Amino acid sequence: MKMNIVLATAIMIAAHAGDAGQLKIAMSVVPDPVTPGQVVNVTCAAVGPWQSSLTRAEITIQDVQHTLVVDHEPMDWQGLSASYSYLVPESVQDGFWHFTCSLGDGNNTQEKNKAVLMSAGGDGGGVAAHQSMESYDGPSTCIACHQVEADEMLGSLHMQWSGATPALSNSSGERKGKAVDGINTFCTYALSSKGACYSCHVRADGNAPHPPEVTDIDCLMCHNDVYQRKFVTDPDAGVTITDVHGNQKTYVFGQVDALGNYTSVPDYAKMPAGTTMLSLAKSVHKPTRKSCLRCHAKAGGGDWTKRGDMGLSTVNPTVEEDVHMSPDGADLTCAACHVTGNKHTIGGRGIDLRITESSEPTCQGCHSQEPHDDSTLNRHARGQVGCQVCHIRSFAKGGSTEMARDWLVPTWNPVFCSGQGGYVGEEIRESFVLPEYVWFDGTSSVYNVGDTISVGQDGVYHMAVANGQAFDGKSVIVPIKRHRSNMALHESGKIIPPAIMWMFMTGDFDLAITKGMEEQGMTGTYTMVDTDAEMMITHGVEPKENAPACNECHDYSGQTSDGSGMIPLTKLGFHTVPAKVASCTLCHEAENLSWLKTHQKHAENGEDAMACVNCHTGEPTGLVEPAGSLCHQCHEQKSWQGRKGHKKHVKKSVACTTCHTF
Repeated sequence: MKMNIVLATAIMIAAHAGDAGQLKIAMSVVPDPVTPGQVVNVTCAAVGPWQSSLTRAEITIQDVQHTLVVDHEPMDWQGLSASYSYLVPESVQDGFWHFTCSLGDGNNTQEKNKAVLMSAGGDGGGVAAHQSMESYDGPSTCIACHQVEADEMLGSLHMQWSGATPALSNSSGERKGKAVDGINTFCTYALSSKGACYSCHVRADGNAPHPPEVTDIDCLMCHNDVYQRKFVTDPDAGVTITDVHGNQKTYVFGQVDALGNYTSVPDYAKMPAGTTMLSLAKSVHKPTRKSCLRCHAKAGGGDWTKRGDMGLSTVNPTVEEDVHMSPDGADLTCAACHVTGNKHTIGGRGIDLRITESSEPTCQGCHSQEPHDDSTLNRHARGQVGCQVCHIRSFAKGGSTEMARDWLVPTWNPVFCSGQGGYVGEEIRESFVLPEYVWFDGTSSVYNVGDTISVGQDGVYHMAVANGQAFDGKSVIVPIKRHRSNMALHESGKIIPPAIMWMFMTGDFDLAITKGMEEQGMTGTYTMVDTDAEMMITHGVEPKENAPACNECHDYSGQTSDGSGMIPLTKLGFHTVPAKVASCTLCHEAENLSWLKTHQKHAENGEDAMACVNCHTGEPTGLVEPAGSLCHQCHEQKSWQGRKGHKKHVKKSVACTTCHTF
């Protein structure tokens, strides 16, 4: 037995040593070059077969003379990523400084070094013009030179929390958003959160309902990753409650003026020692991944909670987590895809969001229409299958994501309510989740406060659902996260927006609903109902080597049963074909080919390839025009030629819906 233990230990050590060469550190230092007086942000991420979380992260910084200015100081770390901010003194010698981070997970230790140019005459990350600044007096200082940009930002979604909704099928394009009738299945109604949901908002006054002014724009929220702020609290306006366990507690909220505006101030305790607002203004930069993720990573109340395809680790993800944003992959910033142009507007809407602010990012923006070497794969890519289906095998790869929340089971969360603690619903969280798949034509239906909602066939009230159907010529299959929750349905058929802070404080969701009804001027009864929301998964693209093989979706029978492969082909309508298509007599005499050869012949025949809808459809129910005038819609002096005419149109890829109703 002793020999077996020694042998097993030796094997483990050997295996561990074999993995050591694969352990890496992805390191970035921003800005580079650095101008004296700037704040330098260092991020280091453990890449490869590390343990699940770091146990140690230290930073060492040497100046031009190799003098230690920071000696093995602890970094802030979470999971496998660590960060550190350092304020460079105003007077330093030009030349290269050396930044070294050392990471450990209890079993492994690695170091990574990066040389960074320190130059008083350098571009300082593109902010040379800022070096002559002598004071920073808030947003007005920025506006003095950047009036156009300020006006653009003032009208943006990030400032307004509302915007036009042309892709929302249950609206007429009117302005909607979190500030206008917005509600969701996570923290529900943002406007009732007493500022809790405003902490990420770029507005300096934090107050979404009040029309913003240009001086409310807090530019540093997006243009300096070191900057941290907090709301001024009002100890005289505390609320004392008794929670569901009989405990008394007083909550203190942000101080508001007569108009309901909050006041935000710098939170120096969370910034490097010696940081000043002037040093922050001198070291502004274009938005980085960290800039965007300071808010989006913890949407829904925690890391990875809401979207499921991004979190704090996405600042420096591994290639397996996100090949696009990994420093060892494409190393793209968020703005590389979510192009802002010169309007401070962001493209990208998804399914559960209401507003369309700018053009949607597309894979074809960087990749060609035929990105593969295989014609079959290219047919998938340009046809009915979204690129995300094959290239995002699972989501929540960098942390667990919330899949369901039960508001009737109060669960204490010590970080809620600005660290005062609060009750949220019971969360069901999962990691490495396999997506569901739906058809999506780019539009969706998202519930708005005041709307009447109907129950679905499955007994669930769908608060965000993708529009689309099989083979309509515009819909593609996309992966989704389906988030489930429960909400209060008023007797009128409307979802009641709860005054959610009362739930956070007391754990009593019924009380939050009652308070919410008072705010909305509603009376009567309500019942708790099951709700869900479809959320598109589009971040977290994996290396191409991880893409599925053909047999992971198809068994080559033409009737691959759902549950036996990656994609539920029957549920998505692929196996819905007319009897004449199944017997190969719709266009010609019966022939006997395997499913694979039949498919290759009809779908991969170059320019003569038929549209998928020609076969994957229901039985025709009639004609779109009377037979006598149908041909004249496209031709002059043409008459129908029986089977020959039908075959001719099919070969020319004329969609069945051009002539037939279904």
